[in-house]
Amino acid sequence: MMTYEEALSFLNAPKYSATRPGLGPVSELMKRLGNPEKHMKYVHITGTNGKGSTAAFIESALRESGYRTGLYTSPFIERFTERIRVCGEEIPEDDLARLTEMVREASLSMLSDGLTEPTVFEMVTAVAFLYFLERKCDIVVLEVGMGGRLDATNIIPSSEVSVITRIAMDHMEFLGNTLAEIAYEKAGIIRENGITVTCREDPEAAAVIEKTCRERSSRLVTADASGVRLLKQDLSGQEYSLPESEGTRIQIRKLGTYQIQNSLTAYTALEQMKERWPRLTEDTIHRGLLKAEWPGRLELMREDPVFLIDGAHNPNGVEALTESLRTLFPGEKFVFVAGVLKDKDYPAMFQMTDPLALRYFTVTPDSPRALPAEELRDFLRERDMDAESFDSVEEAARTAWNLATEPSESGILEPPKVIAFGSLYYIGELRKIIRRLPLRT
Repeated sequence: MMTYEEALSFLNAPKYSATRPGLGPVSELMKRLGNPEKHMKYVHITGTNGKGSTAAFIESALRESGYRTGLYTSPFIERFTERIRVCGEEIPEDDLARLTEMVREASLSMLSDGLTEPTVFEMVTAVAFLYFLERKCDIVVLEVGMGGRLDATNIIPSSEVSVITRIAMDHMEFLGNTLAEIAYEKAGIIRENGITVTCREDPEAAAVIEKTCRERSSRLVTADASGVRLLKQDLSGQEYSLPESEGTRIQIRKLGTYQIQNSLTAYTALEQMKERWPRLTEDTIHRGLLKAEWPGRLELMREDPVFLIDGAHNPNGVEALTESLRTLFPGEKFVFVAGVLKDKDYPAMFQMTDPLALRYFTVTPDSPRALPAEELRDFLRERDMDAESFDSVEEAARTAWNLATEPSESGILEPPKVIAFGSLYYIGELRKIIRRLPLRT
């Protein structure tokens, strides 16, 4: 039997790391494992930004309603086991090792038969399906890894509702170079005679979703946040009322103006599920939205001084981040800890943060695709931005913390707030470091 460490080593082997959209290998893998995916109910979620938060809101409300929930997301922030949860609890390490052993045997049998081996995402998806079936989940909230049409999660036979969050330019090498092309891939999760919930999309993307829904006779419901009335927004959370009903108020603890759209999308999807899932009530939905947690997305790690972390890693995400910062802290500037991947449009990202920046502390995310901290520092300095690079995330975090607690030593009169962003590949490490930082005395 594999140990947990051996399972992680197997799943992280370089030969399985390629991204290869397509359902052929994963379909064969599932067949050899008894097709566990065919025996469960799903909420299927795709999008460029916000799909993880939306999944967390939906799962929390379903769990609050008394259903046994599965939640499958990616990537993880601190622990690999975060990706697979039942009723909020991560898959135990022993179970992950045991099920990975089963998946490995199926994968090796495919290889011996001359077939293409699965990728790591396909194998982890198989582990998740096996675990959710073992635990007898009433419903699984399933987040797409990338795209939708050819994503491994799209082998499910049907869904209770297909959810499409905000679509933007990302992963263009796999999904296409226009919003219409990317929307076509995302719309691949729309089911015949099903229900599709989406947010207010760019017209180019919206046209593709609407066309696909017509072709597949899927009822399309749009969660349009443009008319909501914001009632409260501070570091304790947010409250807003719905445009069609002033009496319906939604409270969430998650920060960020973009979480209003994510929670409204989740609320809309849950409302569509009520008829078939009778334990879902207005009360349980509202309680679930309020209790929902999702780490690494404008997460308040420390309040005195303020240290926020956000996984924004593309222009659309950074635009949402800067809008949130301007709303929460009008007129203020910030110290940014930043690390990015070299294949992202980071020039556009930093063009948005520059008006809000006192200075940047750059780091190298833990990814082979990372832009080295020194290169990011030089890029920022060439554009007359104050930037300093660090050899480790811990050194950058501690320097930023010291600056925030003792600002006068650096010529800054007021304690600056620290915002870390740019890539989820270093946010997990940073969360652990921040928890070790000394409290202000």
